Amino acid sequence: MQQIKMLLTIVFGTVLIGGCSSNNFLVYKDAKHFYLTSKGAELKRVLCDSGDMDKITADSKLPDSMQKELKEGVCGSNKVKERLMASLDDMSKEQRAALKEAFRNNGYDINVVANC
Repeated sequence: MQQIKMLLTIVFGTVLIGGCSSNNFLVYKDAKHFYLTSKGAELKRVLCDSGDMDKITADSKLPDSMQKELKEGVCGSNKVKERLMASLDDMSKEQRAALKEAFRNNGYDINVVANC
């Protein structure tokens, strides 16, 4: 039991530090959580197949070219984490804030460590 607590503490700390030290962010909705730049069927189902990424980018009011780049970066068949990270890094603080607010307005929590 003590080892499990220690492991959970380490995992929690790693997620917290990792999520706060870059422009990548943790997305959480309907008891599912993942980093925006991660690959996986769950991210694709929750963000892409549902149409949420289209709504989020439109609600963000970012320039059209940036919206397209983000949608392709998150939902494209050739998703490359480094390219998406570069797109997020190139965004201004205000643009990242607008994107995060658009996620929140569409029912997502951002950078909240999920209770597993």
